[in-house]
Amino acid sequence: MKLFIDIETIPTQREDIKTDIRFNISAPANYTKPETIAKWIEENAETEFDKQYRKTALDGLLGEIVSIAWAVEDNEPQVLFRVAGESEADLLRAFFEDLQLLTDKNSQRINITQWIGHYITGFDLRFIWQRCVVNQVKPTVKIPYNAKPWDDCVFDTKVEWSGTGQYSGKSSLDALCKAFGLEGKGDIDGSKVWDYYQAGRIEEIAEYNKEDVIKARKIYNKFNFIK
Repeated sequence: MKLFIDIETIPTQREDIKTDIRFNISAPANYTKPETIAKWIEENAETEFDKQYRKTALDGLLGEIVSIAWAVEDNEPQVLFRVAGESEADLLRAFFEDLQLLTDKNSQRINITQWIGHYITGFDLRFIWQRCVVNQVKPTVKIPYNAKPWDDCVFDTKVEWSGTGQYSGKSSLDALCKAFGLEGKGDIDGSKVWDYYQAGRIEEIAEYNKEDVIKARKIYNKFNFIK
């Protein structure tokens, strides 16, 4: 059974971590005079905090999953998401409950033979596993978070295209879609997820999440010459 997957993440929601980020903001090292340091902090502290805070969305120790989308083979994509105030742990439990239903039909275990997505070996799979550990939610299936990009249990469309070494060509999901004549991203991309979430536009995030699963599946089919 092939599983196409994608997640969307937001910065940490823990106030103590936000406080730590704000406390540790400092002027560049070339600023040495107390008055110039104070002036830099006065003028740049909020902007620097926002920049550092947003980066936590890419750190599985700090950031949180807000939406998970997946599809089995050619089936319709599914998505689970949470609104402000809802638990990330509950989202993860619901996701793994759904996976368990997929992989354990009539008491017959059906293995996920391949996890497929864009940059899943560099981000999604490990992030899911890390958040499971942080939230103490035990996965019902084995997540190949430690798989090498060339292992058969994963198919990473980014790595398949650009390789694992230095490569100067474009390999974003949007760039690949456009190259193959497929519809690219719309108004939202990963960098805007937090802004959409703050605005209460979670359903648009979930739809974007599903669309990325569909796009990754189309790219996978192109790479494998599947009509």
